[in-house]
Amino acid sequence: MLDAKSISSKSNHEVVLISREKLTINGIKEIINFDENNVNLKTQCGDLLIEGENIHINVLNIEKGDIEIQGKISGLNYYDSLENEKRTLLSRIFK
Repeated sequence: MLDAKSISSKSNHEVVLISREKLTINGIKEIINFDENNVNLKTQCGDLLIEGENIHINVLNIEKGDIEIQGKISGLNYYDSLENEKRTLLSRIFK
C-alpha cells in the first residue's frame, strides 16, 4: 500500500494517452533511447518503455520533464533500471 510520502514524491509524474495515438508524459528525467517502434525513458517512477509503430516525438522539454509522442501506441511498461537489477543480483549473491 502506498503511503502519503511515496505519493507526494511521485506526484509530478503523469501519463495521458488519447485514443492510443497521442501520449503526453511529464516527470521525465532523460531519454534512454528511441526509434520509430520504441521510446525508452527514465521517469520519476522508474524506467518506462513505450512500444508502438511510427512513433514520433513532437514535443520534448527535458528541463521541465515533458514529452509528447504520436504514433500507434501498443504498450506502456514500467521496469526497474538495469543498474537496480545489477545491484539486486549482487546483493542476492553476497548475502
